[in-house]
Amino acid sequence: MNLNRKWALFALFLYGVTSWALLAHGVSLTTHILGLHADPYLIIWCLRYLPWAIAHHQFAPVTHLMWQPHGVNLAWVTTVPLLSLIMAPVTLAFGPVLSFNLLTLAAPALAGWAAYFLCLELCEWPPAALLGGFLFAFSSYEAAQTVDHLNLDFTVLVPLILLVALRRVRGKAGRGKTVLWLGLLLGGEFLISEEVLATTCMFGGLTILVAFVLEPRHRAALRLLVQDIVLATPLALLLASPVLLAMVSAAYDVKHPSFWTEFYSVNALNFLIPSVSSLFGGQYFLSISRTFNGGLDEQTGYVGLPVLVLVLVILTDAKLRRSLWLPLVMIGLAMLAALGPVLQVGSHVTNFVLPWALISRLPLLGTAIPGRCMLYAFLGLSVVISRWVAASKGRGRVLGGICACLSLLPMPHPSQPAPYSSFFRPGRVQQILGPHPTLLILPFSIHGASSFWQAENEFGFSQVGGYLGIPPRWAQHDPAVAQLWQDKITPSFAQDFARFAQRDGAQYVVVGPGTPADQNMALAALGWRAQKVDDVTIYTVPKAP
Repeated sequence: MNLNRKWALFALFLYGVTSWALLAHGVSLTTHILGLHADPYLIIWCLRYLPWAIAHHQFAPVTHLMWQPHGVNLAWVTTVPLLSLIMAPVTLAFGPVLSFNLLTLAAPALAGWAAYFLCLELCEWPPAALLGGFLFAFSSYEAAQTVDHLNLDFTVLVPLILLVALRRVRGKAGRGKTVLWLGLLLGGEFLISEEVLATTCMFGGLTILVAFVLEPRHRAALRLLVQDIVLATPLALLLASPVLLAMVSAAYDVKHPSFWTEFYSVNALNFLIPSVSSLFGGQYFLSISRTFNGGLDEQTGYVGLPVLVLVLVILTDAKLRRSLWLPLVMIGLAMLAALGPVLQVGSHVTNFVLPWALISRLPLLGTAIPGRCMLYAFLGLSVVISRWVAASKGRGRVLGGICACLSLLPMPHPSQPAPYSSFFRPGRVQQILGPHPTLLILPFSIHGASSFWQAENEFGFSQVGGYLGIPPRWAQHDPAVAQLWQDKITPSFAQDFARFAQRDGAQYVVVGPGTPADQNMALAALGWRAQKVDDVTIYTVPKAP
């Protein structure tokens, strides 16, 4: 085994062990979920649904398992079909919880490994590439998204796309291999996260334009690369065609709140001030980090003083600066995009309008979350710091790179018990309520585990409501849906809820663990027949008058 291969295997081992220490740290991978909130339930539902749909010949893009009677077009939902297919043997043998946890553990390790090869291509020294890959694998972006967004933290293909393009520009790969690999990687990314693919294309296009200006000696190679991208597009579209055809078969049925782009933007102070999830120092800045929007799963901006100091040191080195102008400019552009449409500094929202205000007006791409652009900033930082370490290969630079990597480490990630239910185990719902009943489950949608329970039951019932992301556009104006989604009950809730359940065909309301007391009281006031079964209470919905 040659030395480079040993370094590559060591890098994968190091990233894998670190991922386990930060994410799993002894938690059972079958009884717990590595993440928080309801988004992991959504992904678990998707991981179980695709193998089930194939086995049951359910190939229609619209499923009526949720949001009866209209259903949901799964092409507009975070279904991660590529990951579902890859993990299908594990899912069928051991369940979707294990599949989700294994993918969550693999995401930062594989992303770091891909970044390792990208950095190695540029710095040509394995120890420096090892540090670059580590920085990307355990960056603030990756750490935030592993809380609950598997589609956004599984970023292994992004560095590989850049690596293929880079090798083409440097004359190390011909047209055939470049077109093949770009087509496969772009199509694969579409089948993991359309949002990441869209922003990858956006920043990829910007990188080519900036490189055309800053690197005149590579302009001929850049023209060839653009031609290769055009030639690779049909292959990418072919791989994505099942989902694309499903998308055009039904209208775009998702309407995100207008405040999202501003709310899920990086606070300017977050570049320097860590959030509470940071291992080093986050707890000492609570008075400031409390002003950051987005929650732990979207606070992606922390770069930190050690990394920023290294960037300043690089900027003072004229020779190294000239060779790194392109990644340095792209880091700046990515951080600017992450700030969103309006500059926010601490608790103060300024009137300073930023370029994302224009992007937010675009169709489809305008729904992308600005803070997630930090993915590209950290990829650029991994390249820049690995090049700096490799420039002299001295002990001081290696230690500086290690300090930069360690400064970004997050706290050991939280997990939650998988909400297995006696009532929702396979066959039990049907034993009590008959074949394929239609249920309205509380806690509702994002506030509960209805997605998880439906997957646990192996899709033996349909739901009025459910959680596969934001409610469909047609449901958002329903008074009961609005109250349940926002968890704000009004005096008319009981009547609104009864109307919603009867109109959309719910046969039973199943009240599971964790249902708020005010919703329980409103249901009891309706006087519907109730029975206690296992760990739930079941209300029979009467026919509408």
